Amino acid sequence: MKRLQPIMAFLAICLLALACGCGGAAVQLQPEQVLAQVEGQKKRQNVEQQLLAQAGRMALASFTDYEVGPEDMLTVQIYGQDKLNRQVRVNGQGEITLPLVGVIKVAGMSPKTIETRLVELYGTNYLRNPQVTVSVKEYRHQRVAVTGAVDKPGYYEMIGPRTLLEMMAMAGGLQDKGSTAKAGDVVHVIRHQSASQVAQAVKSSPASFTPRGETLVVDLNRLLGDGAAELNLAIRHGDVIHVPFAGNAYVLGGVRRPGCVAVRDNLSLSQAVAMAGGVDPVLATQKVDIMRLDNAGKPIKMTARLDKVFSRQQPDVPLKENDVVVVNVSSVKKALFVFKELMPGGSVTGAYRFAGP
Repeated sequence: MKRLQPIMAFLAICLLALACGCGGAAVQLQPEQVLAQVEGQKKRQNVEQQLLAQAGRMALASFTDYEVGPEDMLTVQIYGQDKLNRQVRVNGQGEITLPLVGVIKVAGMSPKTIETRLVELYGTNYLRNPQVTVSVKEYRHQRVAVTGAVDKPGYYEMIGPRTLLEMMAMAGGLQDKGSTAKAGDVVHVIRHQSASQVAQAVKSSPASFTPRGETLVVDLNRLLGDGAAELNLAIRHGDVIHVPFAGNAYVLGGVRRPGCVAVRDNLSLSQAVAMAGGVDPVLATQKVDIMRLDNAGKPIKMTARLDKVFSRQQPDVPLKENDVVVVNVSSVKKALFVFKELMPGGSVTGAYRFAGP
């Protein structure tokens, strides 16, 4: 058995040499580039786990601007006036009824704004320097839509204040199912005007009033990767949380797995080629063409060499959505490959070594 070990080692070395000779045209990644790609893949794979984990840990933002609405239960306390203290539910018209001051419209107002209003009402005719505290004891059921590249899109009921991460966690987290069903790097929070903003707009210009909305764009890399707590927005009733799908680029030609790759996390040319299985060691050359549409919709073509990109003699081109990457195939190599396949008795791989341009 001991005598066979040197022979087996020699055979392994020979097989390795043959394999290296067959793959002479394949470009080898530098160690730091391999590590960077592995880290990028790990980051994409762990986005959902980060999302669900951080949803419970992130500190809640300030909810002092919460807008009261029908079905909310409010606690109203007036210091030193126990007989006037009440727990009242907001009715369908957005009103509450309190002793002395009667019916008060509170829909669309924050608890702080309601306090100011009650101080005015009680202080004008009934009490001297009243100290009023208003808090929300029970929040009404509110609906928020979560759409796009999440695991369970749909409408979600929320009671009380919730954050962006919490709502995305309720929707099952980000999608990461193949190259055509990956979440992008941003989240859109589409928000319509509040009741108080609408009332103010109608009051200022009733003839030209048009309901407006705004879209808040949140960078997921900053929120999840860098822990930017200020991006964990407070979600309001009626918000639409939309997670766009990642755009695709297309890698064709001399790669092992031609097809589309998701453009996210600043995808570069070398990363896209790696995601497509790497260059074909038999057919591919070093030349790569990148076809793209400019801002005016006109096609442009860029050319790069993979060996120079990997050796950092050329910049690694960042890809954009709908780019088409074509790894060129050598006609000579292709002819030799066909000839090899047609040869009776097996392969001639290893008998020659491709030296591509």
